[in-house]
Amino acid sequence: MRDWTDTADAYALSFARLCAGAVPHILDRAPAPSTALDAGTGTGTVAAALAQAGHTVEGVDAAADMVRHARAAHPAVTFTEASLPDLPFTSGRFDLTVANFVVNHVPEPRAAVAELARVTSPGGRVIVTIWPSAPISAMNALWNEVMACAGATPPPGQRLTPTDDFARTPNGLRSLLAEGGLVDAAADEISWNFVIPAEDLWRGVEAGIATVGATYRAQDEAGQAAMRRAFEEVSGGGILTLPSTAIIATASRR
Repeated sequence: MRDWTDTADAYALSFARLCAGAVPHILDRAPAPSTALDAGTGTGTVAAALAQAGHTVEGVDAAADMVRHARAAHPAVTFTEASLPDLPFTSGRFDLTVANFVVNHVPEPRAAVAELARVTSPGGRVIVTIWPSAPISAMNALWNEVMACAGATPPPGQRLTPTDDFARTPNGLRSLLAEGGLVDAAADEISWNFVIPAEDLWRGVEAGIATVGATYRAQDEAGQAAMRRAFEEVSGGGILTLPSTAIIATASRR
């Protein structure tokens, strides 16, 4: 997804809660309290968790609406509108740099990682998370079934060129970090159960977030109603529990 304009409130209620599942794993891999950057902070969940753990944190996001929401939700943390690969910080500014589900959204992943490395101090740590390409997640299986039941076809995606893309695997993420100038990269899978009321998750779809949201927005009124009915039937409503898996990697600046 490239355009996050006016999605912050719906994102905070839905998909941000999915991404928050990685927060405990990020904190486990973070060094002792230090200066930290949360790049692509979204609604500020990771930045707030780092601040609560004792880090001096700044968060940045490309979307003004996300920055607005983060500032309101977490007034003790500094948030700035900025995006990879052009961050408004001097080289070596932070001891810890985090990008939680960000490099899988940017058009130039290698340039993004190189920028994360640039703003990290020598010997400092970079922590990155992404979604794996396989196996299909419980959430994506849910959306695929919803779209199939509704007869909805996703619009053409914005895929990266083979030159720009990278393998969405632990080895692929390790290689990406190395190509971005980082050393001692290690990557593994993490898992958690994403628990959310079905109605809250649907708010993210209505806001156009993720492939399913773009598909919903691309339908006419009848098609949107069909997707809504399919979601209610497939999900069963109530509280959803969706097993989730991600890849987390740590590396250091030389």
